[in-house]
Formats: sequence, C-alpha cells, structure tokens
Amino acid sequence: MKVLGAIFAESWLGRFITRVVGRQGSLRFRLTRDTIGVMIIRALSMSLGFAVSVVLARLLGVREFGLYSLAMSVLGLLVVLATCGFPQLLVREIAAYRVKGKWRLIRGLLRFAQRTSLLVSLSIALLGWLTLWLLSGRFSGETLQVLVLAFLALPFWALLQLHGEALRGFERILASQWISTVTRPLSFLILIGVTWFFFRKLENASFALGLHILAAGIALAFAFYLLRSQLIRSVPPNVESQNTAVWVRSALSLAFLGILNLIPQHAGILILGWMRGPEEVGLYKVAYQTASLIPFGLMAVNTAIAPTLAQLYAVGDKTKLRKVMLTASTVATTFALPLVLLFTLRGAWFLSLVFGKAFSESSTALAIITGGQLVNAATGPVGLLLIMSGHENKATLSISIGSAINLVLNIAFIQLWGVNGAAAAFAISISITMLLYTYFVVRTLQASPSGAGGAK
Repeated sequence: MKVLGAIFAESWLGRFITRVVGRQGSLRFRLTRDTIGVMIIRALSMSLGFAVSVVLARLLGVREFGLYSLAMSVLGLLVVLATCGFPQLLVREIAAYRVKGKWRLIRGLLRFAQRTSLLVSLSIALLGWLTLWLLSGRFSGETLQVLVLAFLALPFWALLQLHGEALRGFERILASQWISTVTRPLSFLILIGVTWFFFRKLENASFALGLHILAAGIALAFAFYLLRSQLIRSVPPNVESQNTAVWVRSALSLAFLGILNLIPQHAGILILGWMRGPEEVGLYKVAYQTASLIPFGLMAVNTAIAPTLAQLYAVGDKTKLRKVMLTASTVATTFALPLVLLFTLRGAWFLSLVFGKAFSESSTALAIITGGQLVNAATGPVGLLLIMSGHENKATLSISIGSAINLVLNIAFIQLWGVNGAAAAFAISISITMLLYTYFVVRTLQASPSGAGGAK
C-alpha cells in the first residue's frame, strides 16, 4: 500500500491534489481534511435539523410548533447562562495548553467547567420552576408545560455542549461535531418516528419537547464516553492544576458575549410571542430556520479552524493567520450564494413545498433574513478570531452594539410589520455586528507580532 501511495503521489493527479490541499501532515492538509469532514457532518446535521423543523411543523401545526419554538428559544438562552462561557474557553485554552505542554491545567479546567456548569444549570432550573409557580396565573397551561420542560432539559444541553467543545479543543473536530450536531437530532427523529409508528400522532409541543430531552440524554452518554477515552489517551492520569481566577474572569466575559450573541437569534421569537402570539412565532421560526442554512460553509470552517486560530495567534504567526482567514471567508461566501439566490427569488415556492402552504406567508421575512445572513457569511470567521485570540472584549463591544440595535428595532418594527419587522431587525443588527467584528480584526492583524499571547 505504501508503494501504491508513493506512485500515486508522484502522478499528475497526486501532484495536483498536493498543490490544492498540501502535503499530508501539513497545516493546509489538516485544515482541508477537517473542513471537508465538518462540511459533510454539518450538511447531515443541518439536514436533520431542517427535517426536525419540517416534521414538527407538519405534525404539530402552526400554534403547537410556535409553542415548541418558544420553549427552545428560552432553552437556548438559558444554556448560555448555564455553561458560563466555558464552551469557547475550553476550545481556546485546551488548544493553547496542548501546544505549550500544560497538561495539568487541562484536567483542572475540564473538571472545574463541568462542576460549575452542572451546579449553575440545576440552580437556574429550580429558580425557573419557582418563578413559573409564582406567576402561573399569567401563562396558559400549554405555555407552562413547555417552559417547565425547557428548564428540565437545561442540564442535558449544558453538559452536552461542554463535552463537545472539549473534544474540539483536543482537535477531535469530527467526533465533537458528530456528537454535538448529529447524534441529538438523529435520535430525536428516530424517537418521533417510533412514536408515529405506534400512535399515528404527536400529541403536542410538550410531548415533542419530552422526546427531545430523551434524545439529548442519549447524545450526552456518547459524548461522555468519547471525552473520557480522549483524556485516558492524551492526558497523564492523576495530574491536575487549577488556575481558577483566570478561568472565571475569562469564562464570565465569554458568557456575557454568548448571551449577547443569542439576542439577535431569539429576540424576534420572544418579542413576537409577547406582542403577537404563537402563530406569528411559528411563521418567523420557519423563515429564520430556512435562512440559517446560508452560513453553512462558515459554520463548517469555524468549527474546523478554531483550535488552529488559537494556536497560530499564541505563537504569533499572523501571516498564516491572514491566509486562513481569507480562505475561510472565500469558502463561506461560495457556499452561501446559491441559497441566497434560491431564497430571494423562489422563497414562497420553497416554503410552500417544504413546510406547507400555510408557511408561504414567511417568504418576505425569509428574503430579508437572507440579506443579513449573506453579510454574515461573506465577512468570514471574524468574531471567532477575536475570541480565539483573547480579544473577547472587542467582540463583546461589537455584539453589544448589535444586540442593543436588535432589541430596539424588534420592539419598533414588530409593532408595525409583525414577522417582517422581526426579520428586518435581525438583518440590520447582524450586518452592523459583522462589520464591527471585521474592523477590530483588521486592527488586530495589523498590530505588531509582539501582541500575541492572548490565548493564555
């Protein structure tokens, strides 16, 4: 096999492939391999996520799907609080500790992150249940049920995210993505299929959310096994050190950044639910979910290159850093353009075909959100670079401005235009945020190499 491999490497095809992806073992080869692998997994993940939305929209109807979407948005916001900024910190610090040989700190950080997140998630759940009990008269019975289950799901979502990001810090990119983005929705679809086979219906939003919690538990079991195996292979046993003060400071900053990042994603749904009702929430959710396919290439590239960005900045190699950023932006834009054209020109046809005729009303909102997602994809992994280089303060400033604009515009535009107003608020705010990210990244890469070392 080695002889055949050597012959192929010297052929014209082998030389061409080497020029494109680099020699085996090189940085370009590794990033290309991981990016292609992540794209395949992300394509499967997004297909599964899209399939979940289609199946639930058709089985539950507009109102129940709106209640389910409302609960998932609440859960999405709470997960950021429960994980306390540790997911991104784990990627950055584990990657930096590995390149510097600081194995003791890896075990210490993992244990500290897991214990802290579990304690915080359980505390939030208990506080949430108490709040719902005290304010039960202000919510309908259906809304109370889905919110109770959202709090119950919180520890599962938090620990699953921590385990997946820790694997990414070890450069187990494909394994982390399979666990984080495929196992849960795949298990959920299987459980929905089993339920439909036996009962020929999906009762309501609460039942669907219960099945999703069970699916998250299955994914968490696999994630725990993979991370434990990775630690046994790569980190010396019974070796642990603490750097708690630094971790807490960085984690809180990243947690605040994570909360701000979620505002543009969920504010439209929550404010629509407050001002308009679950029907418009369902319409907006479908438009937003569909447009979320546009940054597919960007998400795949971000997942693959995050540890590399941290390592290149840690050693001060800004030349390679610029090349990686430019390539990532090109890949993200290339994958975005076909979907931009489809959703802009034939949005109503696509929504009617996939979700049903009732959801074709979201076509204008889909076109508006598509514009914002195009800017997101074209600017590339600028926000990720700020975080991986230790400049989360600049990322926080950018997203703070964008989130404030998003909230103000949502309140103003939803009163005037409903679903389309929420879409406009998202598109404008994300465009402003990405342009601010780009400005700070340009300044960071123009700084002298002595500025490296942000990844502690």
